[in-house]
Amino acid sequence: TRFQEDVYAVDHVSLQVEEGKTLGIAGESGCGKSTLALSLMGYYFPPLHYTGGDIIIDGRNISGMDPDDVRKSILGAEISYIPQAAMNALNPTQKIINFV
Repeated sequence: TRFQEDVYAVDHVSLQVEEGKTLGIAGESGCGKSTLALSLMGYYFPPLHYTGGDIIIDGRNISGMDPDDVRKSILGAEISYIPQAAMNALNPTQKIINFV
């Protein structure tokens, strides 16, 4: 039997974004940018899992919420994710301001 140690893809992160402001996350390949952004939106699926801490968006602690509820109530209304291959994710008939 082979055992693997737990790997914390995102650890000790603290972000605060003022209302009306935009946050961009940049870093080297493999440093956890996408994992951080997707986790904020409730997109953590096995083998990824939430281990602790608080995710507070607009005064609501969403860290204990069901990921489906997070996506329904927060995604698009409060936060958005634009991946590196943005042309695969954005609607070309709308202006970019509609997504940020």
